[in-house]
Amino acid sequence: MASVHRRPYSKFWHAAWRDSTGRLILRSTKQTERVKALSFALECERAEKLGGAGNLTEAQARKIVQDIMERADTGEMLRNHTIEGWMHQWMADKEEMKSASTAARYNQIVREFLTHLGDKANRSLSTLSTRDVQGFLTKRTNAGCSGTTVQLDGKILRTALNQARREGLITFNPAEAAQLPDRKSVERGTFTAAEVRMLVETAEGEWKTLIILAYFTGARLSDCCRIKWSQIDFAAQTLTYRQTKTGTEVVVPLHTDLLTHLEGLAGTDDVDPSIMPHMANLKPGGRHGLSEGFKRIVRKAGLDLQTVQGDGKRMISKRTFHALRHSFTSALANAGVIPELRMKLTGHTTEAIHRAYTHHELAILTTAVQKLPSLKT
Repeated sequence: MASVHRRPYSKFWHAAWRDSTGRLILRSTKQTERVKALSFALECERAEKLGGAGNLTEAQARKIVQDIMERADTGEMLRNHTIEGWMHQWMADKEEMKSASTAARYNQIVREFLTHLGDKANRSLSTLSTRDVQGFLTKRTNAGCSGTTVQLDGKILRTALNQARREGLITFNPAEAAQLPDRKSVERGTFTAAEVRMLVETAEGEWKTLIILAYFTGARLSDCCRIKWSQIDFAAQTLTYRQTKTGTEVVVPLHTDLLTHLEGLAGTDDVDPSIMPHMANLKPGGRHGLSEGFKRIVRKAGLDLQTVQGDGKRMISKRTFHALRHSFTSALANAGVIPELRMKLTGHTTEAIHRAYTHHELAILTTAVQKLPSLKT
């Protein structure tokens, strides 16, 4: 029969009971009241007997623990998430912190993972195994997804389950032991100044501004599309924007060609806050997205997309819109601009460093940007 006693100099009652083999078990109840401590001891003894007889199910174990918590008046309830329930809760929290595009990517993987699990998605989170995660990643690989894509899938699942582990919902992360495929990276291509000039001449409307802006700032596609007139300082001849991907604030001096182009646009009667109001409302991905639109301009200009086979079954174009960002850094490197300055201009650094800009540093950056080849003939 379970019993409780208080050790010398201890404010908590300790419980004693015997397991199915007769071994004496001693545990602190963390209770200061004898009645609650005895209730704890009796429930633990009941669990031991059920376990010893091979009759303790997960549902019974949870019920016993819940009874203990209720009688101890802890004010807490035992959380019992299903796999699907936890993944949806984790995604809801992530959507508040991540950009729309990142949240959409996370949501896609969560949906596909739950679909892969089928009915098991409605089981307790604690039943999820490494085999379940590995099966999903292997399925993605067999479907032709690249190693880079499957690695990202694994990272997303690992992050979600790490959060569950930190909250005490599971004792280990089953995604940690899952094997990820090798990642075969494809080096991005670049455009020369002459080729960028051909792209600008081929492009129409806001595409001209988008290409010029990307080439002379190194900004990513989504950031370029969202640039507003308020972010342009014509007096200081700078562009200041916050990167969507990293949250880093970047200050880029305006190259003479870009400044001239923007001054020409500013002289119109358009009062829209966005420099490219039409582009600001378009999505980067998809068949009719901006990325594919840029590829059409590359082909129309008679330039090579430099398509190669990546890992998996997909063909990858090395000269996508993102190649303009690589062109920006490559052109700076070819002009002798040191890596530290290139990192500041592309935002590959900490936000604290950007806040510490001095007039002297800005002058150095301006000199660096002006070393970019002009697009004018």
